[in-house]
Amino acid sequence: MPATLDEVHLRHLRELCARRVMIDDEGLRLGDTYVMFFAESALMAEHAAALLGGQHEAHVLEIGLGLGVFAQQIAPLRPARYTAVEPHPAVVDLVAPRVREHLPCPVVVVVEPWQVLDLEPESIDAIMYDTWPPDGQADADFASFVERVAIRVLRPGGRFSFFHSGTQLPKSRADVLDRFFADWSVMKVTIPANRLPSGWTKPTGDFLVPCARKGVQ
Repeated sequence: MPATLDEVHLRHLRELCARRVMIDDEGLRLGDTYVMFFAESALMAEHAAALLGGQHEAHVLEIGLGLGVFAQQIAPLRPARYTAVEPHPAVVDLVAPRVREHLPCPVVVVVEPWQVLDLEPESIDAIMYDTWPPDGQADADFASFVERVAIRVLRPGGRFSFFHSGTQLPKSRADVLDRFFADWSVMKVTIPANRLPSGWTKPTGDFLVPCARKGVQ
């Protein structure tokens, strides 16, 4: 069953939704902070390939709409359905039309936080998770999402990936993957320094593309 948000998450959501949303040549900003860049297109293409490669007419769930870059990268892989969960209404207003323009399948955008999400069990083939949690809550939110949402809604053999900046997966994340998934792997991706935009806010141009698979039994 979906949960309600605690005060920490409610306060964080109110603060984010109070920020002005803008898209410029470099990416998406909430207030003065860039949260996603067009320069991440190649990275999102690797996530898309890991999640959808070899799958036919996949049902895809993305947690955090961002710029819609991931959604654009799955278009050539011909998904059967795409659902995004994005709690910021202004982000949805700006980005959802771009996504619908690029995807050749039905698009559903849920304007809610993932914590109150209620999807049919075993209805999703691939999940991309990329959120902005409250300070100090990233690992707890990740573990909660995997246990309460991902494992429940993924079909047997379904795949899960998430945004990760850096060259090493923290033990806390690896432990969650070990506990809930049949197997998983990571691939290293680097955005060359000469392709990083002037407003780049990530600590590095190095990333990992994890891909975990739900067991079939």
